Amino acid sequence: MTNVTRPRGRLPARVYWFRRGLVILTLVGLVVAIAHLLGGTGSTPPPARARVTAARTTPTATSTAPVGPVSGAGPGTPSATGTPPAAGLAQPTGACAASDITVTPVVGAQLAGRPVPLSLHLTGIQPACTFAVTPYSLVAKITRSQNRIWSSQDCPSSIQTASVVVRSAVPTTVVVTWSGRSSDSTCSRATDWALPGSYSVEAAAIGSAPSTAAFTLTSPPRPVVTQTVHPKAKKTVATTQTPSTGH
Repeated sequence: MTNVTRPRGRLPARVYWFRRGLVILTLVGLVVAIAHLLGGTGSTPPPARARVTAARTTPTATSTAPVGPVSGAGPGTPSATGTPPAAGLAQPTGACAASDITVTPVVGAQLAGRPVPLSLHLTGIQPACTFAVTPYSLVAKITRSQNRIWSSQDCPSSIQTASVVVRSAVPTTVVVTWSGRSSDSTCSRATDWALPGSYSVEAAAIGSAPSTAAFTLTSPPRPVVTQTVHPKAKKTVATTQTPSTGH
């Protein structure tokens, strides 16, 4: 049997570098294997995969409706309060001509001695147009037996300035408040109250033919005064006994 003799002495430098490289590669492999083992046992997916999953499961918005009030909303479109306007109404395309507007006053029985609301119904000949309500574009007058009692031209503050839509299909109502008194050139509050009886209201858009309606002022109910009856206390009569005298 032949004996193998191992060489003695220092090996070449490349042998030592090769061995060191093997050790380093072995350590790196162990670290990678341990990290992979630890990462694969958890229930949470890797971050990159989680981002992809979230992107796939996030719903996308499909509605293109604007949020909030819509200016110039047409028929059937909800208004700023959430209530849709009546469907089928024409939308204004321009300003109304005063000569095209008919003003119809509607006043029921009212009480004397207090302000009276005058409902004025405005209609036009166009499908829809805008009309500027001012004391200079609308007038109302109260008469009794051909005598002038009150006029909005004496009291311009009775007509509130506003822009309204006037249509031919449905009337637009404007309320003018009569103070219930007769009016003078300064619309003072020192004039007399209108007495109960029959009256007429005449109204028009300035530049158009007026319309007239009759109404009645009735007496306000008189307050009923009730008197509380208090029971009277009964009077007690004191009796005195006369002592008897003995004989």
